[in-house]
Amino acid sequence: MSPQGNWKLRESFKIEKVVSGLFLPVNIAFVPNPKKEKGSPLFYVTELYGKIKVVTNEFKVFVFAENLLNYQPDYKIPGTGESGVMGIAVHENSDVFASMLYKDGKSFKNKVIKFTTRDGLKAEKAETIIDNILSINAAHQVQALTIHEEKLFVNVGDGMINPEVAQDDEDLRGKILRMNLDGSIPEDNPDPKSCVYAKGLRNPFGAAWRKSDGELYISDNGPAVDDRIAKILPGENYGWPNSMRTNSIFVWWYTEAPTAIDFAQDQFGPEFKDHFFVALFGYAYEEGKVEKGKKIVELVIDEHDNVTYLNEFVRYTGQGPASVCGLSFGPDGLYFTDLHGEVGFKKGKKQGGNIWKITKT
Repeated sequence: MSPQGNWKLRESFKIEKVVSGLFLPVNIAFVPNPKKEKGSPLFYVTELYGKIKVVTNEFKVFVFAENLLNYQPDYKIPGTGESGVMGIAVHENSDVFASMLYKDGKSFKNKVIKFTTRDGLKAEKAETIIDNILSINAAHQVQALTIHEEKLFVNVGDGMINPEVAQDDEDLRGKILRMNLDGSIPEDNPDPKSCVYAKGLRNPFGAAWRKSDGELYISDNGPAVDDRIAKILPGENYGWPNSMRTNSIFVWWYTEAPTAIDFAQDQFGPEFKDHFFVALFGYAYEEGKVEKGKKIVELVIDEHDNVTYLNEFVRYTGQGPASVCGLSFGPDGLYFTDLHGEVGFKKGKKQGGNIWKITKT
């Protein structure tokens, strides 16, 4: 464990580094109802350039799956180095779902893979759940994965090149997809012949289910303006590319690149229950203190979907490129990844990505 490091927190909270030496750690997914043994899996983390790591209760790190990309990343962030292994979700039966980019001839596409495992520490079998979703070697690909009531929900970006596809019901880009855990289409989808659950999204990076209302919330990155938070309802249209404000419950006009999101339960005590936490990534790669991003904010959303409170919760204050990317509540606190770490991610450099845990003092 290490001390607070270069992070400024809200009073009455503390932070500690629980994992270090990761290479571009993106998203975190906790094991539902983790076992208490020290060597049991606690959470999984995607590393952008082709690996999934598993972290145990005693914060030991194992390679769960590797060599997941069939192309060579070029390390250009922002740009063509932003793609790879992104979303991750864990079923209560220990199956692990992950999303990733792959190259098919001259084209790039997205897919979701299901990994089965006996001990949770090593993937033993991989099965493609959905693939052939057109993309590019950059951002706006398949992002967050969530599991709710035995259904898999998949956030799919618009692929950047032709944003009009977000309104095309025959195209899976710019959508939230809902499917059975084997990839088949549920009969109670808005269109029983399509896995499209909602449309009109640009780059929906984060996703989290709110226990108080049983609904899915997402973060969606805007162009030059209008990052947003939206509650996803079946069959709803969220406006992109015509508007990023359609059916949104909160908008940042001054864009800060919201990434992962989650709702607090009991981790910070009753006064924080159901509060909404958002990772604001900011610029893709910038060192030191910046105006945009490199922080986590706390929001309160009332029963009418109005944001009644927003405040900064934690901010990076160091001189490195570290910025918050993945974020998830575990059994004992809020965990997040600092994608680049403080040493950066350029080819040949030491791998410096970390995972931090925030707890209430």
